Amino acid sequence: MSRQELNLGILAHVDAGKTTLTERLLFEAGVIDEPGSVDAGTTQTDSLALERQRGITIRSAVTSFTLGDVHVNLIDTPGHPDFIAEVERVLGVLDGAVLVISAVEGVQPQTRILMRALQRLRIPTLLFVNKIDRPGADDARVLDAVSEKLTTHIVPLEPPTSSGPAARTSPRSPSTTPCSAAGSPRRWPSTTTRS
Repeated sequence: MSRQELNLGILAHVDAGKTTLTERLLFEAGVIDEPGSVDAGTTQTDSLALERQRGITIRSAVTSFTLGDVHVNLIDTPGHPDFIAEVERVLGVLDGAVLVISAVEGVQPQTRILMRALQRLRIPTLLFVNKIDRPGADDARVLDAVSEKLTTHIVPLEPPTSSGPAARTSPRSPSTTPCSAAGSPRRWPSTTTRS
């Protein structure tokens, strides 16, 4: 039996939580024992000294793991517009993408640019609303903005809940509201299921 490859990109505007999400995915997949911290400079994918010092991703980084018979290449990309060329180089190899949106800042110009590129290349995309537990977060406002500015083809996978500092999650469950952006005819590898 041959092993399938899945190149999954994590994309977003700056400070939306891409690298933190990448750490959480690696933790949940059992690749690391404890998620690293962007602020502490202990993440798996920010390896340049300047990335660790400034707490931003400058260069795309790949980390790999296996789930069943699927070999996943998880690609953490820069969010700052100055490094968009780095993101564009990654788009050509992606089988799917997770576009992270902060529930505090909402849909940003960089988010719109990334979504247009993903749609143009017909890359299946999951929109992931992050940071719903932060002060000023409004996940319902973000879902409205996604529908208005990015795509009307959204299906919330988890309904928006109360947000802000009072919201709590379990230790192994990040506070997020994922939703899928439907309508892409590009096919996933046969071992991956889509609903």
